[in-house]
Amino acid sequence: MKLKVNYLLYVRHVSHSVKKYGHIITTFTTFKRFKSFGNEHFQEHEICIKTCGNLYRRWREEKKFSHLPNGDLEFRVKYIDINQNPVLKARNSMPLVVAIHGAPGSYRDFSGLAFHLQQKARIIVPNFPGKFTPEEKAQFLKDFLAAISVSQIDALVVHSSGIYPGLQLCLDNNLVIKSLIMLCPGTYSYDMKATKHIKCMRMLVALSEKPLFLKVFQPLTPIILKLAKIPVRVENIWDPLLSMTCVVNGDVPQAKEKFHTLAQRGFPMLYAFSKDDKLIGKEMSYNLAYLLGASDADIHTYDKDGNITNKGKENSPLKVMVFESGSHYVFWKHPDIIYKAIEEFMEKL
Repeated sequence: MKLKVNYLLYVRHVSHSVKKYGHIITTFTTFKRFKSFGNEHFQEHEICIKTCGNLYRRWREEKKFSHLPNGDLEFRVKYIDINQNPVLKARNSMPLVVAIHGAPGSYRDFSGLAFHLQQKARIIVPNFPGKFTPEEKAQFLKDFLAAISVSQIDALVVHSSGIYPGLQLCLDNNLVIKSLIMLCPGTYSYDMKATKHIKCMRMLVALSEKPLFLKVFQPLTPIILKLAKIPVRVENIWDPLLSMTCVVNGDVPQAKEKFHTLAQRGFPMLYAFSKDDKLIGKEMSYNLAYLLGASDADIHTYDKDGNITNKGKENSPLKVMVFESGSHYVFWKHPDIIYKAIEEFMEKL
């Protein structure tokens, strides 16, 4: 069965350039040249890349979608590349961290991590296109890294729906990734709190391709999401549509086998989540921990103030951390604990 997909790439911030490729519109996000994170100023970089042409050719042969580009897409990618320790830089021995934000999101989601690790690692975080499938995002990152001459990653950090391209990249034999750090990631089941109404979400995503529907849907968005009990904070129509599109195109159930494969390989993983995550949910977050091989006794548990109440397993490729209170951005609520854990995790690689 052919699926009709209009790859309209919405982003969270204001767009300044639009290029059309048949049915495709790519938008680019504008930011000031320098962004202030804490007491530090990190320079924003930009690079032009071409991506996904071979993927679209394969999909055309597989008849996976009815509307596809004829070749590569071109992007001007905004990103940060932090490398502040001149000694380690001179020795060429600085660990490399690459991060994938969720949808909506941007490299600014990881500004705290970059600030914390800037003297101990090189941190690269690009802005990703919006309504891309995990395969497209994975290929996008591979082509981006190739463009900046990166072929090996010490730690891949993912948040939310960033887990789905992250899993593909960790299992890609053409890219060396040594470890995976998951911060409130999506799981492998539509039983997550935000996806219990997946059929409704699929319908809304399909309708969102019609301009008339968007005009009607705009004022009704808060009402519909409230009635459906979808716990998404609505700032504008595009944010929930972007999140829904990523889930609909995310091949969520297929992630279970990928998680299991990494666990069976003993792939180093750090997994942190919150019991009060309204998008993922406590039950599904724990189920993922169990799938990865952790027991309740293995899990490092923290109360609402960040005090540890159970010290879990340390000498293992897998470390799991759960917080009583942290929401969907646990690394913002408990940055000192999370970033210190990431630092210690990387030291053991």
